[in-house]
Amino acid sequence: MLQSFYTAFTGLSADKKWLSVISDNIANVNTVGYKAENAVFEDLLARSLTTFKNGAPVNQEIGGGTFISATVKDFSQGTFKNTNNPLDLALDGEGFFMVKDKAGATYYTRNGQFRLDANGDIINMLGMKVQGWMLDENGNVAGAIGNINVPMSMDPKATTYVAFKDPSNLDSRAQFIVDNPNTADVDESIFNPANSDTYNYVNAVTIYDSLGNPHELDYYFIHKNDNGEAYWLIFAMIDGKPVEIPKDNQNYAFLKVKFKTDGTIDDTAIKGYGAVTTQGTETDTEDANDDGTFTLSNTPVVPGSIGEITYTVGNITRTLIDNGKGKLIDKETGDVRGTIDYSNGKIYISELAHNGNSDSITVSGYQTYDTSESTNALDPKRIATAPVDLNNGAAPISLSFNILNLRQLASDFMFYAEQDGNSKGDLMSVSVSEDGIIKASYTNGRVRNIARLAVANFKDKEMLVRKGSWLYVPNVQTYTPVIMPGGVVSKIRSGMLEMSNVDIANEFIKLITAQRSYQANARVITTDDQILQETMNIKR
Repeated sequence: MLQSFYTAFTGLSADKKWLSVISDNIANVNTVGYKAENAVFEDLLARSLTTFKNGAPVNQEIGGGTFISATVKDFSQGTFKNTNNPLDLALDGEGFFMVKDKAGATYYTRNGQFRLDANGDIINMLGMKVQGWMLDENGNVAGAIGNINVPMSMDPKATTYVAFKDPSNLDSRAQFIVDNPNTADVDESIFNPANSDTYNYVNAVTIYDSLGNPHELDYYFIHKNDNGEAYWLIFAMIDGKPVEIPKDNQNYAFLKVKFKTDGTIDDTAIKGYGAVTTQGTETDTEDANDDGTFTLSNTPVVPGSIGEITYTVGNITRTLIDNGKGKLIDKETGDVRGTIDYSNGKIYISELAHNGNSDSITVSGYQTYDTSESTNALDPKRIATAPVDLNNGAAPISLSFNILNLRQLASDFMFYAEQDGNSKGDLMSVSVSEDGIIKASYTNGRVRNIARLAVANFKDKEMLVRKGSWLYVPNVQTYTPVIMPGGVVSKIRSGMLEMSNVDIANEFIKLITAQRSYQANARVITTDDQILQETMNIKR
């Protein structure tokens, strides 16, 4: 008789624990990344007797009640909540984020509420550091899994590489730049940036020096035809200073580029064109008629190559510099005081014209070029240039050109180029892609791949034990999860959080069931008490 008391009592105890599990689920309905717990009931066997009648077994089994032997977590996907915070992350699929505390212990969580701390580390709401792989400048993994740190600024980087990219095109229908027979003193086939008749196209790329200063890299494209052979000359300048191409122990002013019949680069016929010769300092006297015009001893002049031009007006000594586009600029004031025609070497200085004096100027040095070509071809993927010193405190700029993707088709001129330099930039924003790559945007316009999130997967997720505060740890410390980058098994949803997967309606049904079960077990105890009372009354 007394056994039934204890049997019913086990039901009361189990229902009480079940109510605790249900209430815990309901209480965590708003907890990010929470996974519902389900109680597992197990029966108790008090006595079992087997007899045989006519050779058939007859069992007599009397149970001892029930108890909750375990709780099982429901790891089904929770719904997503949009937060518009790029560092709020949700895993769409299997796996767990990895975070590490100050002691170096690793925890696993589905809660992706992350932020940047003052040092640029990505941390969760408990200050634990999110784990992943840092990436180098090329986006490749650099080292083992560790803390993810987003640099608060980006150092300047000098441009070293400029590449022409598709759809860059030189129009094959462009007119050829040829001699003008109607002009006696100027050969219009000679390149002159100040004369648009001597080139077909010009475009610019912004590049950077070692201090992060921006500079303009200009490309001039000249369509030529010699004895029925068509080709293009490419001339480059940085802030008005010529970019020379060294080859075969000689510097060349131009690239000579030929194309195949399908419009692609003929990579066997890329030559340096126009061997450069440096002229010494010379003094030139004013041409006849006091017209302010002076003629250099040698031509054609490499645009932008003139060092300095000095002369005296009254008691004032002027110093002019060549801007590479036909203008002579006062070094002190920045005023335009003259012009130069690179094709014939004629220099005009306005304030020396018609002043009644026979003036002279000193040219500190300049470069000229001829029509010779380099003996050996250049590699179109990596054409090295001579250093260009801009005298601004930064290191001279040395570039490598990649023109392999340049084409010549019967289509409009198009120019698109990429370069690898940048100015200093401060962190502006952080974003995360579906494959877990953390990208940082800086005020210099650069976007850099910083790191890639690590996602841990467990073959048996029931080995995970809740530690509170959204965290799990394996119950066997030597157990190693399968760690892979984000996006391999689970996509990373940025600006979203995975909400609790607790189903309120289902929990309420369980709550009602637990309540009725508790009442029924209590009723059994009451009934047992009444029966025991009747038994005691037999003696009366």
